[in-house]
Amino acid sequence: MSDIKILQFAPFESFVSPTFWHKLAELKLDYDRLSDTKRSIFGYYTNRKASGCLLEVDYSAYNSEAQTPKFSHLAHGNIYNKNTIEEFKALDKTALLVDEGKQLLDDMRSGRALSDASLLTRFFVLSFADLKCHSYYYWIAFPCPLTPALELLSPATKLKEIPNNRNFVEAISVLPAHAQNFFILHVNEQAKVCEALSLTAALSDFDEQRAQHYIYCFADPSEYENPAWLMRNYVALLFQKCPTLIGKSLKFLGLRYDQQMHLDNSLIWEVRQAEACNYEQVQFVGWEANRNGKMGPRMANMRDSMDPAKLAENSVNLNLKLMKWRLVPDLDLDILAKTKCLLFGAGTLGCAVARNLLSWGFKHITLMDNGKVGYSNPVRQSLYTHSDAVAGNCMKATTAAARLLEINPSAVTKGYILEIPMPGHTVGEALRPQTEQHLQCIEEEVRAHDVIFLLTDSRESRWLPTLLGAANQKIVMNAALGFDSYLVMRHGSTRELPGDCIKDVEGLKCITGQQLGCYFCNDVTAPGNSLKDRTLDQQCTVTRPGVSNIAASYAVELLVALLQHPLRELAPAYYANSRQQTTEVQQPEGLLGILPHSIRGMLCNFENILPATQKFAQCIACSERVLAAYRSEGHEFLFKTFETAKYLEDLTGISDFKRLNSEIIDFDDNEFDMSDNDDDDDDN
Repeated sequence: MSDIKILQFAPFESFVSPTFWHKLAELKLDYDRLSDTKRSIFGYYTNRKASGCLLEVDYSAYNSEAQTPKFSHLAHGNIYNKNTIEEFKALDKTALLVDEGKQLLDDMRSGRALSDASLLTRFFVLSFADLKCHSYYYWIAFPCPLTPALELLSPATKLKEIPNNRNFVEAISVLPAHAQNFFILHVNEQAKVCEALSLTAALSDFDEQRAQHYIYCFADPSEYENPAWLMRNYVALLFQKCPTLIGKSLKFLGLRYDQQMHLDNSLIWEVRQAEACNYEQVQFVGWEANRNGKMGPRMANMRDSMDPAKLAENSVNLNLKLMKWRLVPDLDLDILAKTKCLLFGAGTLGCAVARNLLSWGFKHITLMDNGKVGYSNPVRQSLYTHSDAVAGNCMKATTAAARLLEINPSAVTKGYILEIPMPGHTVGEALRPQTEQHLQCIEEEVRAHDVIFLLTDSRESRWLPTLLGAANQKIVMNAALGFDSYLVMRHGSTRELPGDCIKDVEGLKCITGQQLGCYFCNDVTAPGNSLKDRTLDQQCTVTRPGVSNIAASYAVELLVALLQHPLRELAPAYYANSRQQTTEVQQPEGLLGILPHSIRGMLCNFENILPATQKFAQCIACSERVLAAYRSEGHEFLFKTFETAKYLEDLTGISDFKRLNSEIIDFDDNEFDMSDNDDDDDDN
């Protein structure tokens, strides 16, 4: 009894490609989210010049249809990706192995494993993905029924040592590559028969007499003297389908190709199973040992293997994609990543807006400014440092663009150093060529972008971007600061509203996105030179430090909410006539809440109001007269406005309003009907 040798099997060793984890992270964030139900995956192994006894998985494991590399064979699996490390640790590993093992036995009993022999090679992955740290905890198992041991009747023999082995090779070569994972050779030398049979053909109508000449073949990924782990399932299938084989001598051929695709080193084992197995009460084995040789999970850290730029991009997108798990499942992040933003002004507001845009996943940010970084800037303007000010020649636009790239290397940023021509700021002949170049650059960039932010520190510098935004049908966002107040608004669109998309709400008035006013629509005067004859405190933007960050945040949040609305910039604005109505009537909401026309806030009482105003037909920036003049005259029209702001007043008819305002109207007291109470007061 002591002379009996037991056949040992080479356990599978998993090789998990980093791409497998990258794909899992993508699926978890974008599709599975909070779901931890199992997902079908595929793996593969090769018996060509095999190293160890490997089963590999990569990004293709998640494909709906299996795609194995050349010279490889398919393995079927599942992945159980848990939501927390606690769930990963607490899961009943034994029960999970039993469930997977029973699925294997069901495939054997039902005949599915006969028609698709790849089902005999099974595995599953239990995992937890720590997406914040880019770490993946996992434990892989290769389930197999714990059947009685196989007696090794003789030492393993190489195929090249078998007489007439060439007949074997020729019979095997007839089979297509994918069918060589499990099959049966019928070798009857007396009858001069050597043919390869599928499992279905050989086992469905099992002939015991014929089976005496069978050699049970499989693709063997083991490089050792012992066969690969998958032979255990092959044996279990044979004894379950053909119980009469128990106690008989059986030959198994493990196909092992070398680099030249020769089978000389393939091994044949002659074995016998002495007793039957009760498959109703069978136990299962198959958990893979970790790198320390102990039963336990492994951990893969992808942080060091990832490109730093890609790592940063994934981390930036993590918080955004987590919003879609529970809070805002319909949030469209792609539209944010594709939207191109042009920022006029790279000062306090420009820096804050740019940082908020990055936080929301915007990738395309262009800044325009002509200022240098000064010593007073870094404490209020978050994209600059003291060393920038010390250098003395760091321009805000280019420095801010470079700093945004340092924060998020996947962003696409540009900075333009130029003057924004303004009404009332005369351009001399010597500066005209340069101004022409700046105008052309500004016009080209406005056309190339989707959203324009007005973030400059003077009223008149916002006129040209407002005009160009209206002329090119762009989304225009405006933020302006007072000492302890701020204004954030979206300009009305010049695009046509498709059909009747407005929802009437009782108690609220509605202004369509097409009819909303711009920054200049409430003015009855053209912007002039606001920096002329001003003291230092009037020339600088003197505000409470928190005002700029509040306004910048509102500006970006308003844009994001606008982009998520089906009408985008054409979304209507609702307003109430009184504060009481505002609290009593619920405004229609988009995906992220209401979409006001403007937000006026005051820190003196920490209050916001949400007024909405209509377009002014004689607006000096967005009225049809101004747009028509710009379209017909181009730069000549612009230079007329730069020469004197009065040109805009005359063009739009605002001059008439100013004349009316300047007239003094005398009234005769007799024309007024005074009340009795007033008469009594006079008498007293």
